[in-house]
Amino acid sequence: MSAPDTAAPPRPASTGPATPAPPAGTGFRASLRVAHLVHRGTVRTIGIVLLLAAAVTFGLYLWQRLAPDRERCRGFYRDGFAPDQLDEYRACWEATLGYQEASSWYNLLGGDPGLWFFVPVLLAAVLAAGPLVARELESGTFRLAWTQAETPRRWLTGRLALFAVVAVVTGAVLVGLFRFARTTGEQWPAPWDRAGTFHAIGPVMVAYLLLALAVGALVGLLLRRVLPAMALATLATGALLAVFHRVRMDLWPTKSAEWQFGQPWAAPRDASWTERGLLTSAGERVPQPGNLCTRDWDERHACLRENGYAGEWVEYHPASHIWPLQLVETALVLGVTAVIALLALRALRRLAP
Repeated sequence: MSAPDTAAPPRPASTGPATPAPPAGTGFRASLRVAHLVHRGTVRTIGIVLLLAAAVTFGLYLWQRLAPDRERCRGFYRDGFAPDQLDEYRACWEATLGYQEASSWYNLLGGDPGLWFFVPVLLAAVLAAGPLVARELESGTFRLAWTQAETPRRWLTGRLALFAVVAVVTGAVLVGLFRFARTTGEQWPAPWDRAGTFHAIGPVMVAYLLLALAVGALVGLLLRRVLPAMALATLATGALLAVFHRVRMDLWPTKSAEWQFGQPWAAPRDASWTERGLLTSAGERVPQPGNLCTRDWDERHACLRENGYAGEWVEYHPASHIWPLQLVETALVLGVTAVIALLALRALRRLAP
C-alpha cells in the first residue's frame, strides 16, 4: 500500500515584492471626516446659533411690523410735528409704547454691528486657538491621530478646511441677516463707514472670519496651552483688526471737494471724510485748525474770514466706494490669511518634523 501524497501544492510564481495596500480612507477626505467626527458638537452648536439668530431677527421684524399701535403715529414719525402739536405728539407716543419697544429692539440689530462682526470674529479666533488646536496638543490626543495613518499636515488641514467651510457659511448668513435688519428698520441706519457696519455688509466679513481662524491655529500651535492660546489669539486678532481699520480708507483713491464760505456743502452727506481743512484767500489748502474760531456756528465763517480763510475742502469716499473698498480689503485680508496659514504649517513641521 503506497503512502498518501502529502506534498504541498505548488505556489504561484512571484512577480516581485508585494506592495501593501494603503489603509482605506487615509486621504484628505478621510481627514475631513475625522475632523467632523471630533468636532461635530461644535459644528452643530454653530448651526443652532445661526438658526436662533435668524429666528430672533425675523421674530423682531414681525413684532415691529405687526404691532397693533404701529400706524397710530405714522404721520408724526414721517413728517414731524409743529410746536403747537407737542402735546398731541406726547399723547401719541405714550399710546404706542408696544410698537416703540418692538422698534427699539429691532433697530438695535441694525444699528449695533458689534453683535454681527466683532463677536463672531473674536469667537472664531478663540475656537481655533483653544478647542481646535491647543486642546489636542495639550492633552496629547494628537499622537493617536498621527499614529493611525493620518499625517500631521492632514490632521491640521482637515480641521482648518472643515471650519473654513463653517466660517464661509456663518459669514454669509450673518451678512444676510444684518443687511436685512439694517434696511428694514424704521430708524436711520448706522453709517456705512462705521467700524463693524462696514464689515457686516459685505464679503470682508467672511475674510475676517478666515483670518481669525488662521491666527487662532497659529497661536494654538505655538503655545499648545488652551487658556494662554485663546487669550493671545483674541489680542492678536484685535490688533490686526485695528491695523486694517487704520489703513482701510487708503486702499482706494478718494474724491475731493472745495467750496467757499456761504456756498452749499459740496461733499455728499453720506460720505466718509478722510481729510478736512480750510482754504486760504489764495486758494491754498491748510489743515483744519484745532482751536480757531470755536464760537457759535453762525459766527464761525466771519471769524475765519477775519483770519484769512475763504472756504473749506474735504477728501472723502462717497457711499459708492463701499464695494471697491470691500473688495480690495477682502483681497488684502485673504492674502494675510494665506501667509498666516503657511506660518502655521511651518510651526507644525517644527512640532512634528
